[in-house]
Amino acid sequence: MTNHNPQLPYFSPLLPWQAQAWEQLVHQFYDDKLPHGLLASGMAGIGKRAFVWRAVAWLLCQNKSQDKGQDGACGACESCTWLIAGTHPDLLVLPSASLPTSDNNEPSSIKIDDIRSVQEYSHSKGHGLRLIVLDYADKLTLGAGNALLKTLEEPRFGVHLILITDHPTKLLPTIKSRVQVLPLNTIIYDGALQFVADKLGDVDLARLTLNLADGAVLRAVDLPNQAWFDKRVLWLKTWLALRAGTRLPILASDYWQGVLSFTDFVVLTRLMLADVVRVNLGMDSLHTDIDIKNLMNNQSQSKPLSLEKLEIFLTKLDDLLTATAQNVQEKMAYDEIFCDLTDL
Repeated sequence: MTNHNPQLPYFSPLLPWQAQAWEQLVHQFYDDKLPHGLLASGMAGIGKRAFVWRAVAWLLCQNKSQDKGQDGACGACESCTWLIAGTHPDLLVLPSASLPTSDNNEPSSIKIDDIRSVQEYSHSKGHGLRLIVLDYADKLTLGAGNALLKTLEEPRFGVHLILITDHPTKLLPTIKSRVQVLPLNTIIYDGALQFVADKLGDVDLARLTLNLADGAVLRAVDLPNQAWFDKRVLWLKTWLALRAGTRLPILASDYWQGVLSFTDFVVLTRLMLADVVRVNLGMDSLHTDIDIKNLMNNQSQSKPLSLEKLEIFLTKLDDLLTATAQNVQEKMAYDEIFCDLTDL
């Protein structure tokens, strides 16, 4: 019987919109036409990694079911046991933090020495099918990307590489031309809406979160759990008060530091400013549960929104996120952001 441990995506149920990709993978396997290189790409939140880990478990499973793999890996054979323990000898994952059983969640770039280890691994003896998963493949350094080409150009029998990326445009064209793209991006809206609605128990909320997540289904399901989600009206009122001069930036900064982490505040700020621009351009707000247009009209605004200043501000947000990741105090970053928000 398949192990459906929710903590291990190896044994998770197939997501509804991935049936075509799964059927293609299974048929290629049984027809001995599984490509040497596969690419799982697309925006974050569509379930690429869930698909890859499920495929990894099924491909390595020693007790595959006879129903074209719909049930996935058995969860009980020696191979599945190795996966659960995080010690499978026929699976190499880079960066190692991406391994589902890893305690480290920080992705890192893949360097040329890592790719050399891939080459050594692909030439060593295994138990049969061998898999190499390169997560965040867009983070390959230039040297590592060129070294990977050698592995792709000189495939070893029974060794298959699976690349995962949220940003396929950042991959070297020479790499993309040597891998087969898995059809994971085609998600029909009505099906996605039904999936999110079933998870959240509310169609209107599902429609809202799916729009805010730009169609990224799994992200849409998770949005109501985000710390910033119920702070959207508060953010807008704070910003409008700053622009009107009825709230001091430092006092507002001190308050928000006790409400959200700087990272969460940046996510919220980007989301709200994007919608402010939409409303300013005469478009409908994506936040269907908030009357943003009315809130903005009811608050006297001393100056029009400067799109030029906004662009500079958004770039600064990226710089400050990087700085806080390098131990710059969040208080300093918060204070700077609120002073800038006042002048937008």
